Amino acid sequence: MRWNGQRVGETDAAALAGLDRDGGIVRSVTTPEFAGITFHEVLAKSALNHVPGASAMPFDWTVNPYRGCSHACVYCFARGTHTYLDLDGGRDFDTQIVVKINVAEVLAAEVRRGSWGREHVALGTNTDPYQRAEGRYRLMPGIIDALASSGTPLSILTKGTLLRRDLPLLAAAHDEVDVSLAFSIAVFDDALQSALEPGTPTAAARLATVRAAADAGFRPTVFLMPVLPHLTDSIAQLDDALRRIREAGAARVVYG
Repeated sequence: MRWNGQRVGETDAAALAGLDRDGGIVRSVTTPEFAGITFHEVLAKSALNHVPGASAMPFDWTVNPYRGCSHACVYCFARGTHTYLDLDGGRDFDTQIVVKINVAEVLAAEVRRGSWGREHVALGTNTDPYQRAEGRYRLMPGIIDALASSGTPLSILTKGTLLRRDLPLLAAAHDEVDVSLAFSIAVFDDALQSALEPGTPTAAARLATVRAAADAGFRPTVFLMPVLPHLTDSIAQLDDALRRIREAGAARVVYG
């Protein structure tokens, strides 16, 4: 393991844009377990993000524990956000992952404020909270606990199977607040999926996670999107996808 930029409180000319001083980047980490990926551990000043009023999104608040995503989906709409850090939206988005290591603690403080209205909070709206890094950093249990214990409803959208680790915690949270789970599964051909989403679990593994969520008492949604012209949009392909989604126990499908 190699550690860079371990000194906190000094200006680091090589740090990511806006994260070069105390309160920003803590260190950058590479490890053979995640070959080719660098994790930039940062201290977040805030966790709750307010969605602009002009947005068409059906929620007003989000939490994003990570920036960048090792799922490496070629079609990801969030790639452009990496340019805010003076990184590119291509290879950097896939391999330079920003980790808000204190996000759960900051969120817990924010939702304890008297001004917090306990509005619905969405996770997985920009980058996946259950990407591979979550297996290392385990940020989601603290986030789930902070929201549920404050009476804040939440939703999660993921392509990752790591959510299965937290199903008991999510089920307990669901006893206190509304918790909705959704899974993104766009490609059901393994070879095509490997080319377009090289860092994601297989469709079969994700469908097994849908089944586990259904068995835990949730009514999971599957996002069958994007439907890719000439690649995944034939009648036979869509029929097969919908059949497999139904058999996995999903309550509904969103497509586009």
